[in-house]
Amino acid sequence: MRRRYYLFATGGSGGHIYPALAVAAAAQRRGIEVGFIGHAGGMEASIVPDSNFDFYGVAAGKWQRGAPDPRQALRALWGLVEASRLLKRLRPDLVVGFGGFASFPACFASSLFNLPFVLHEGNAFPGRVTRWFAGRALAVLTSQPEAASKLQHAKRLEDVGFPIREQRLSKEDARRELGLPQQGTVTLVLGGSQGSLTLNKEVPLAYRALREDVGRELGTVLHCTGARWLESVRASLPEDRRYLLKGYVEATLAWSAADLAITRAGVSTLAEAAFHGVPVIMVPLPSAAENHQRHNAQAVEAAAAGRMVEEPDLSELPRVWREFLDPEVRRSAAYAAKARSPEGAAEQFLLLFDSLLTTSIAAARAGKGAL
Repeated sequence: MRRRYYLFATGGSGGHIYPALAVAAAAQRRGIEVGFIGHAGGMEASIVPDSNFDFYGVAAGKWQRGAPDPRQALRALWGLVEASRLLKRLRPDLVVGFGGFASFPACFASSLFNLPFVLHEGNAFPGRVTRWFAGRALAVLTSQPEAASKLQHAKRLEDVGFPIREQRLSKEDARRELGLPQQGTVTLVLGGSQGSLTLNKEVPLAYRALREDVGRELGTVLHCTGARWLESVRASLPEDRRYLLKGYVEATLAWSAADLAITRAGVSTLAEAAFHGVPVIMVPLPSAAENHQRHNAQAVEAAAAGRMVEEPDLSELPRVWREFLDPEVRRSAAYAAKARSPEGAAEQFLLLFDSLLTTSIAAARAGKGAL
């Protein structure tokens, strides 16, 4: 008897890829085989194999909101053909769509052939692929309860958190390894793995304004610029030993060292902040699909776990930053952040997969459904 086999459909951004990898690692520990399907030219094509999982690349196309390109529709159609052939060959017990347009071919093929599939939606405002297939999937697993109101046509909704790599270090050890002071506030600036031009420009400006105003109370800044921007940001800053620039910092180290973070509002970043209990000042990326980062930031702000500062209002950043230098403000926000923690989410995914498959198989045998 073969081991259970899951096929994870994901790609396009780290917010879709990394939760899938977290669940895949948990599945592997339980003896379940996992493969991945995504865009042959996407970032997932290198990230997934580097994590020692099989990856199957197909054409994915791209949904262009402003000016649809017929060539993209043709690529998506060919991706559907490729995904259909792959699913017939691999015969997965379950297909799991983790969002992004790169997951479209496998989700469509699963729906077309009546194969059991599940969707994960990490954002507060669900993406198109989730909305399109929610009514056909066995269930939609959400990571933010705010998404439920947009998915009322789903067969089943489960709020299970956002799977991340669940590792922590003591603050002392993390700061020692990063060369940060043991005492005082550490503010982490993180624009994602590629960095953020907006944060790279605006946070140093806010820091200079605050340094003149509050002095040493500001503490230390750990700014992850993205490797390609490191030298240009360094050239724009006067030398300051309390403002540490890094092209890249391992996420567990950075979050374990931080008391506060200034970030974009991608769901993966916000989930890591919640897991580590770090309050966030969020600057949503205005060009994000369907403005989903703004929805994410609004949800975190409504939960009192952080504050949103939109790009047109970045002149307010020094004022908001100063508010969060108050230990009581941070303590309250950290408590609210921990209440949104995704701890245990990966294992919860697997328990739900077991339950959903058992129910689906029983229904099929009773003549009420088909695999």
